[in-house]
Amino acid sequence: MKIRNWILGLVTAAMCLSVYGQGVVNVTAGGVRVQVGKDSVASNAAGDLGTDVEMDGVAVINGNVYIDGQKVPRGKTSYVSKKTGKAYRIQWGGDGNVAVEEK
Repeated sequence: MKIRNWILGLVTAAMCLSVYGQGVVNVTAGGVRVQVGKDSVASNAAGDLGTDVEMDGVAVINGNVYIDGQKVPRGKTSYVSKKTGKAYRIQWGGDGNVAVEEK
């Protein structure tokens, strides 16, 4: 489950990447690689999901937990998704470590 959450976090981080102009985004196991064309600009807005992002599942970004696109308040130990009705158990650790599992 932890590897799945790490991969979801990586993919979500890649979704937050904004590329202007022609470019290629390559999401690999080692990170995110961006190639931009001449006179193009690439920027990365890290730390939060945009308001227009539609997401299913669990994502942990910079110690914040998102379930089905909704931010879960820090310290909350259980959460029921309004979108799917699935229940989750959340364990908050130190240094931004978080474990999330479906009940």
